[in-house]
Amino acid sequence: MQDKKSFGKYIAEKRKKANLTQEELANKLYCHTTAISKWERGITYPDITVITNLCKELNISEHEFFTACDDEAMNKEKREVKKYRTIKKWFFYMINFGYLIGMITCFICNLVIDHKLSWFLIVLLGILISFTLTTVPFYLKNNKYRFSKISLIVTFLVYLLLFTINYVYNGNWLLGSFLIASFVFLFLWISIFICTFTKIALLYKVSICLLMVSFITIFTNPVCAKVLDIPNNDNNIPNIICAAVMIVIAIYLSCKQFFRKKRLFV
Repeated sequence: MQDKKSFGKYIAEKRKKANLTQEELANKLYCHTTAISKWERGITYPDITVITNLCKELNISEHEFFTACDDEAMNKEKREVKKYRTIKKWFFYMINFGYLIGMITCFICNLVIDHKLSWFLIVLLGILISFTLTTVPFYLKNNKYRFSKISLIVTFLVYLLLFTINYVYNGNWLLGSFLIASFVFLFLWISIFICTFTKIALLYKVSICLLMVSFITIFTNPVCAKVLDIPNNDNNIPNIICAAVMIVIAIYLSCKQFFRKKRLFV
């Protein structure tokens, strides 16, 4: 409605500049005075059938008329972008404020209940991982290697988290947890290097990432059982089905890219 009001003011200004009353303009356009009033009050836009005569009577070109319409659309788009940025900014602040409140609350509870810092360290690292995934990208949004940098930070924090959990609970599975994490991160980093440092087509990159994830999906449970020396009695069929779906999608995307490139050279 605000766009129509602004446009209506434009029409009113041009009418007054042409020394025409609403009634006189209506007579010249063979329409009712209320139609002119509605245009100028921002209730409706002029019908396309009267635009040529309207421009003639207001001493403006059709280009100026439609430019004014475009300006209103552009102003609306700018307001929507500004609104989106404001919402994003407040959402960004709320997330980080939630992290801060969570850290303070857990810090106090840990000291009050256990009289020392223990599980708070685990919570802190978990929050840092979440912070890295949700907030750091905003600071690196124009950085070419931001995905690699974020992945590097997350990799370090995950290893530190595993070490902290093992330390707090006096576990003896630190080496095993590191081996399992390394198995997963190996394929993650292969995907990162391919996506960041190669110039192959996007669909090929997506296909490779899907194949890496499908491989992890299939073999993570057996690897965990082997490393931790526990029985592998879990049914791995759901993981295999998920992996098969990803493999099919990867093949489809690769074929799509292949035939798309082939058509370009025909």
